[in-house]
Amino acid sequence: MIADLEARAQDLARRSEDMQAQINGASATVRSPDGAVTVTVAPNGALQHIEFSPRAADFSHVQLGQAVMAAVRRAQAQAARQVASIVEPQFGGTQAMDFLTSFIPQEEEPPTPPPPPAEEGSVLRQVAWDAPAPQPPVPPRRPSSHRRDDTDDDDGFGTVLR
Repeated sequence: MIADLEARAQDLARRSEDMQAQINGASATVRSPDGAVTVTVAPNGALQHIEFSPRAADFSHVQLGQAVMAAVRRAQAQAARQVASIVEPQFGGTQAMDFLTSFIPQEEEPPTPPPPPAEEGSVLRQVAWDAPAPQPPVPPRRPSSHRRDDTDDDDGFGTVLR
């Protein structure tokens, strides 16, 4: 009986090591539908690598951010499904497996490629190059109860040498 328990314990340890190695090797690489962004995530969903193709220059900063996030979400869902498929033979049909799979994000449909920006020039420029620069708002001045003749007053407390 003890020999049987030891053999089962060794088998469990071996399967556990195999499962751990498979999980450590799991990752997912996803390219956006337009090819502008490629991301790789670790088995825990952490971003490991991001790459931009020359096509990324056609995007505005908002569009590029959306393409990156969509690719990351798709890669995270793929990595989570890989981990679940590795664990499933040992824990399938259990509450532990149900708990694990409840965290797998639903993979979204890949977004359609955005149209190229309407303006020529920098993809980050939101106004025309020849448009006047916006002026910051001027804060209202507090009314002064007395007239100061001292022009050397920078801090509003008056001069020290009176």
